[in-house]
Amino acid sequence: MKKFSKPEGQTTSDNFLKSEIEKDFLRAQSGWGGLSEEELAYLGKKGFKTPADLLNSYRELERAFSSKVTLPKDGDEKGFAKLYSRLGMPEDSAGFDIRFADEDKEDGEAFKQVCLQNHILPRAAQALYDWYVKHREELLEREEVSWQENSEREMAEIQRVWGAQSPRKTALMKRGIRLFCGDFDTVVKIEKAIGTKKLMEIFCRLGEAISEDNPVSFGTKNSGGDWDMVQYFKEMFNDY
Repeated sequence: MKKFSKPEGQTTSDNFLKSEIEKDFLRAQSGWGGLSEEELAYLGKKGFKTPADLLNSYRELERAFSSKVTLPKDGDEKGFAKLYSRLGMPEDSAGFDIRFADEDKEDGEAFKQVCLQNHILPRAAQALYDWYVKHREELLEREEVSWQENSEREMAEIQRVWGAQSPRKTALMKRGIRLFCGDFDTVVKIEKAIGTKKLMEIFCRLGEAISEDNPVSFGTKNSGGDWDMVQYFKEMFNDY
């Protein structure tokens, strides 16, 4: 028989063949024979180091499914009550531990009752309330921005109407506001109720009524006859 000499160098194909033989041997020794590298990597990520780990996990899964919850038939109130109880639904509203904002605490009990009656689980109830609070804040913020824009537009409009008299009429308006109410929050509420333009017009008239140039301030009479205070104010505020 012809004697073949061993190659002087080791080729890439030799290394690959040796590597694959070693991998097959290791798979057989570890009990994971027949699995690909991707499958072995997946098992490693799941924490399954041996086939025994995988078997135990499968048994736990079987036990979980053996005690699975079955859906009751329509109209089976007791069955549904039992189902919701197993899902974590409390027996009364005291089982809802919802963190309400201060302004919502008064209606908190009513909210819990609604969740209870509609079979909303406590965790879902908290998430629902949190969404409502966030949505409410976003809505109020948009409304505030819109109101500010409208207020600035109306103020610019009335100042154009007043023209050169705008500085004087603005000062009279401020005087009327100080006479009517010194509370800034109250002024803001009035402004939001009737609008910036109308507020400026009304309080400007009030400021004019109490100005030093107006006979009302001195209680005097108009020349040529008696001064009718009631008629004066009717004419002053006839548009309002």
